[in-house]
Amino acid sequence: MVSFWVYDVTFLVLFSVGVFWFLRNRQKELSREGIMFMWRTQFGVEAINWFAEKFSGLLHRLKYLIIGIGVFLMGVMVWMLGQTALIYLLHPEITKLIKAPPIAPLIPYFPKLFGMESFFPPFYFTYFIVALAIVAIVHEFSHGIFMKLFKIKIKSTGLVFLGPILGAFVEQDEKSMKKKKKVEQMTVLAAGVFANTLTALLFYGLYVGFFFSSFAASGYIFNSYGAAAIPLENVTGYEEGERLTKVLTEQGDYYLDEGLAVQLENEGVEYLLVYTEAPAVLAGMRGAIIQADDVKILGMDSLRWFLENKNPGDIVRFVTEDVDGLNEYDVMLGEHPEVGGRAYLGVGHNVAEPKGFIQGFLAKFMSFKESSTYYKPTWDGEFVFFIYHLLWWIMIINLLVALFNMMPLGILDGGRFFYLMVLGAFGSKKIAKGAYKFATYFILFLFAVMMFFWFIRVW
Repeated sequence: MVSFWVYDVTFLVLFSVGVFWFLRNRQKELSREGIMFMWRTQFGVEAINWFAEKFSGLLHRLKYLIIGIGVFLMGVMVWMLGQTALIYLLHPEITKLIKAPPIAPLIPYFPKLFGMESFFPPFYFTYFIVALAIVAIVHEFSHGIFMKLFKIKIKSTGLVFLGPILGAFVEQDEKSMKKKKKVEQMTVLAAGVFANTLTALLFYGLYVGFFFSSFAASGYIFNSYGAAAIPLENVTGYEEGERLTKVLTEQGDYYLDEGLAVQLENEGVEYLLVYTEAPAVLAGMRGAIIQADDVKILGMDSLRWFLENKNPGDIVRFVTEDVDGLNEYDVMLGEHPEVGGRAYLGVGHNVAEPKGFIQGFLAKFMSFKESSTYYKPTWDGEFVFFIYHLLWWIMIINLLVALFNMMPLGILDGGRFFYLMVLGAFGSKKIAKGAYKFATYFILFLFAVMMFFWFIRVW
């Protein structure tokens, strides 16, 4: 997708020039707060007022749901923060797999910058600016309509500029805000993340719908060959080959490569993890299987059907596809080690069992498509992937903003929300302020510790 990278960098340059031109021509309308420039305007206030008046009944009924979502997101975020801190402290090897620091800004091209392209799809500047605009608009608009609903004075709306990075804001009158009931204040504070959560769900639906309308099953993805664990004491010798090392045993021959050179121990017996002498191993097959002779392979079922109609000893031309293109292999099928007389290729697809809440959630999240099926676009391939990944990023960034903003940290919505939650539970401002300060300093301490351990282990 080189063409999109060229387009995207060009767009980044033009967008940055446009922002610079805007700031230069509106200097008198800007105010500076630290390294940010703020452009205040009444634009958007009319829309906020109309929405709040039009749907006031529904909005009033939503306030306890919004507070509940806020509490839930805060709990999830605190739990995730604790789990991340434990991983960095107890499993230092994570820094070899993930080079990105535990606290990193969501900036364009970060998968490429941090070597995380195998974990995330491309993150173009176009994705960044579109997702950021959607996140900011729905977040701040939702704050605004609940301010209007509860008659909290809105001083202004506007845009925030941090270089070419844009944000939006709705500025309330602090005195007016603090005079309101705790429930009303908490609703206003959690309204933004509630809107981001709904937006994430909306774009998840669009993401799934786009997938089913624009992709078709086109092959079988195998990520393992037939493997076995043999007692190390049974090994009688090794024979070095060009790709694989033959492992000789009295029970037969096996094969070993660097990626599978693993020794296990069980009840005092050492085992060696090896490949069985399967046709796919001997042929060095790689990529997704898309064709067998003249038969199109669409997934696991079609490959199984094809092999069931073949015999051991038949020679089959398999075609696979990977990032380097198409590969062809003439393979003599073997005999299935467990079912006599049945043709055997010796490939499989292993799926790790999800562990914990996060892995379980991600497994459910992606369960709409088969992990062993190779999917290809049904129309313009590059553009399909461009839109597909754009929908993914909009969904994910909305979800991340919803979670991050509910962290009980002083500068975030979650900070004030946490203070009001403790105040409501204990009825003491002293306890609430103490809990608020402790949570803020403790979270900052965790961030500092994670960054320290990441730094010493990476550098």
